[in-house]
Amino acid sequence: MYSELQSVLRQGGPILWCLLILGVGLYTMLAATWFGLLKVKKELAHKKLAEGKKQGKRDIIGRFTAFELDRLAWVERRLPFIGVLAGAAPLAGLLGTVSGMLVTFAGLATSSTAQPIDKISVGISEALITTQAGLLIAIPAAFLLALLRKQTQATHATLQQNLHRSLITAH
Repeated sequence: MYSELQSVLRQGGPILWCLLILGVGLYTMLAATWFGLLKVKKELAHKKLAEGKKQGKRDIIGRFTAFELDRLAWVERRLPFIGVLAGAAPLAGLLGTVSGMLVTFAGLATSSTAQPIDKISVGISEALITTQAGLLIAIPAAFLLALLRKQTQATHATLQQNLHRSLITAH
């Protein structure tokens, strides 16, 4: 298994290594943001933002706004960057495809006594491996990002509902 992994990494070339680094960064950021959102949801469920002494509407709005800007905005600021990383993965895979095809055409143009099929197969292998890796990184990330955005919107809506309830009861 280890030798197969080494073979794939060697065949994928430097673009595959870049894709792996991109994938680790992407999924690390996705996980950190997801856990951050879970923390926000937990705080929102257990924390009564309008509790305490008799408060005016201004105080209640201030507490909710501070919570939104401190906690929920932390998650929302990361979503566009995660989207960029997820979009970069198939583009890096395409770059690997182009790089592999250049190796393939260089093998076809070779007039040496060596078998050009070796160089051609290396190029095709690089092209296919990097394309596959880019898609394998990007497709699940796109689905996870969509779920994360949906959960962030739902949390924002819950925060707004709690604010409106608190304002009604403070009347």
